[in-house]
Amino acid sequence: MIKIPVRRLKKLFYPGSGSKTSFFLWLWLFYWLVSFPGPAAWCQTADSGLLLKQIEVQASAGWIDTGLEVKEGEKYEIVATGTISCQQGNPVADCGPDGLDLQTVQQPLTGQNLGALVGKVVKVLSIRKDSETGEEIRDEVTKVFFIGSHSRIEITLEGKLYLGVNDSVYADNSGHFTVSIFKRQTGEI
Repeated sequence: MIKIPVRRLKKLFYPGSGSKTSFFLWLWLFYWLVSFPGPAAWCQTADSGLLLKQIEVQASAGWIDTGLEVKEGEKYEIVATGTISCQQGNPVADCGPDGLDLQTVQQPLTGQNLGALVGKVVKVLSIRKDSETGEEIRDEVTKVFFIGSHSRIEITLEGKLYLGVNDSVYADNSGHFTVSIFKRQTGEI
């Protein structure tokens, strides 16, 4: 056992003690806290599966590419935390990942809460150029689904996974959700 005199311990843990060591100890503690995974990762339980990705979904950015290619039949658990505003500067428009208790026609999922976290799988069928304008035209199939603060989902369409806010008018939004995506075992959902 290592024995350290009490006054030496005081110098380590009390910043006003004049010790350079206490500065570095507090600096290390700050660095450790800042680099620690966010609250969304704290919700991980032993059965949450493999953490694939943690991503910030900016409310004002539209659809965010997760970089994940998903296949039909795969199962995922998605956990989200954070607060966004569906109208910057309006405190009534602030919400968490479950959204506001309001539905409008100006959102990807009209039957779900405005501002809620939603997902989209996009399967590109073909890419071609318009002969007159030279503009790229993408023929694709999409599947949009509700996530909220916590969802277990089974993928029904192979493609690229995107995350976003259930709001089509997002230029006036602010804030972000921190989202953790876990891959689950094939037999569980």
